[in-house]
Amino acid sequence: MTSARPRERGIALLLVIWVFMILGVLALDFAQYMRDDAMAAVNLAEETRGYYLALAGMNRSLFDAQQAFEHANPGSGAAAPRPVEDQDAEPEGPVPPDGQWHEGTFADGGYAVRVVDEGGRISLNKADPALLTRIVTYIVEGGNPTASLDRRASEQVATVVDSIIDWRDPDHLPGLHGAESDFYMKRQPPYRAKDSWFDAPEELLRVRGITPDIYYGGEGVPGLRDVVSVFNREPTINPLTAPTAVLQVLLGLDATAVGDLIAERDTEGPGFLPRIQAQLMAVDPHLASLITPEKHEAQIIYIEARGDTHASRNQSRVACVADVGSQASEGVRILRWFDRAPWAAPLPGRGEGGTGGDV
Repeated sequence: MTSARPRERGIALLLVIWVFMILGVLALDFAQYMRDDAMAAVNLAEETRGYYLALAGMNRSLFDAQQAFEHANPGSGAAAPRPVEDQDAEPEGPVPPDGQWHEGTFADGGYAVRVVDEGGRISLNKADPALLTRIVTYIVEGGNPTASLDRRASEQVATVVDSIIDWRDPDHLPGLHGAESDFYMKRQPPYRAKDSWFDAPEELLRVRGITPDIYYGGEGVPGLRDVVSVFNREPTINPLTAPTAVLQVLLGLDATAVGDLIAERDTEGPGFLPRIQAQLMAVDPHLASLITPEKHEAQIIYIEARGDTHASRNQSRVACVADVGSQASEGVRILRWFDRAPWAAPLPGRGEGGTGGDV
């Protein structure tokens, strides 16, 4: 009897220890669950705040662009209403359509926004074969104008150019290096050539010969999506608002040289027109016809805005293409909208925030 009691006490002790271990595991699991739930709530709050900060920056840029267009073209569209001013914020000037990132503040937060004039990009639907060849050649060369194309690269350029023309022209006859529906119907999944104008730049990814590298570009080298536009309705461009990528391709320069040129453009203003026209003439007389002869305000613009909540995980971004000279009663017509899109580049003065797509 006495020898059985210690054994019973030992078994009871083991049972108690096991119960406490199980309770401890359950408590730790519950604590981890509560921590994850709390972090999810914090991240959602930061994301929502960042989203509306980005939206504030976009709306402010839309207002500024519409005001500038209305001032240059009185009575051209509906007047923009005055925005609600943040009494505690410093007064900020309008964001120019130069494609560069500009920072602003709103409601104890910040945002970064950039505006690109679609009229400063090359019309994808109206560019002639010679201009398309120049664009694609620059990209295939890797931005090195002194490099000479070998036979394979030359054939790649010819394939891309002819295929773009075949995609947008109404006939069903392929060019020498192009492609029509017969070619695309052999792909998986099969599809037909559009035989009409491009409606979105992403359509280029369906065209024969266009690789992701050609469309998106690489380090220091622009892609087709940075250079061409489906919203520019004219065969010309506005050199006063042309983004860096367009000037790189046309002048055969790198991003650093074009950055210096843009700084001079910002200083000279309209006086920059004859200078850039002379530079294009020196490169290729055909390019001089691309220049719009008079200064005009941007009408169709691409705006990309990001909220900055100083949270490393926040990646809130919105983007749109808008017609600020529309006759619509609202005064602005949204042509494309990108909601909560992924980041494509870091915020100014911040580290890399991730990678993602763009228009």
